[in-house]
Amino acid sequence: MTSSSAPHHLKVEEAKQVKQKSLELLPEFRNVLGSTAEGVPDKTLLKFLHWKPDIKRASERFQKHIQWRKDNPFFFDEDPPLAASKDPNLKRVLESEVVVAPEGFVDKEGNTLLIGRFRNNNMEDGRTARDVVRMVLYTIDRVLEKEDAQINGVAVFHDMNGMSRKNIDPAIPKLLLRAIIGNWPLRIQGVYILNAPFFFHGIFRIVSIFMSSKLRQRIRFIRDISEIPVDVENLLIEHGGTREHNAKEWVQAQIERENNGTVDSLGIIPIPS
Repeated sequence: MTSSSAPHHLKVEEAKQVKQKSLELLPEFRNVLGSTAEGVPDKTLLKFLHWKPDIKRASERFQKHIQWRKDNPFFFDEDPPLAASKDPNLKRVLESEVVVAPEGFVDKEGNTLLIGRFRNNNMEDGRTARDVVRMVLYTIDRVLEKEDAQINGVAVFHDMNGMSRKNIDPAIPKLLLRAIIGNWPLRIQGVYILNAPFFFHGIFRIVSIFMSSKLRQRIRFIRDISEIPVDVENLLIEHGGTREHNAKEWVQAQIERENNGTVDSLGIIPIPS
């Protein structure tokens, strides 16, 4: 085994251990959750154990997710629901390629890559901050269908090249951070921000107040794409790689999955009245 392959091997072995332990804890986890887990499939409950294979921590995160959903039903549970097949506006914003998660995009540590390009986010076309956050949450919900993403986590690469003030609303990062931090079974392993415009640094100083110190330490403003721990050829063509991503085709594939009932969404968790 070469030295370069050793870290990946360790990550794979650790993932196997997390998966095995989570399966062992699942019956007790379901018992601790009681009626709140009634009707929730095992694969959905396992997302919380994969996030943290610890009954206490996983059950706390499950309950916080439910409470966040109750407090913010417009993100997930109101009409229209968080489904591209039932919400034309969500479909439209998804197709604008603001945040995408192309199939098979991972960094050298095995973390699933989310690609952000906020220059595509035209806040002048009628979309609101809530619309944009719903789009991001929908994308994360799809990412969390994958065991690798549940166990290893995600890394975010945000290319801000070409972004202007018309592409951003300060409410977007505030709403998004309040949504996912502490409420979703999501490991954010790193955030890499390339080509940040001057005005964004002021916005970042404000929204960083809502971040944990751990997350702040994982955010890096970079000057070159080589600073991201990823094989460049695995990135999009526009970033010097060989990969392509068609957002409209991806959205259509998700709509087909919604219609045939194969989507494994956190939205299946019932929210008590």
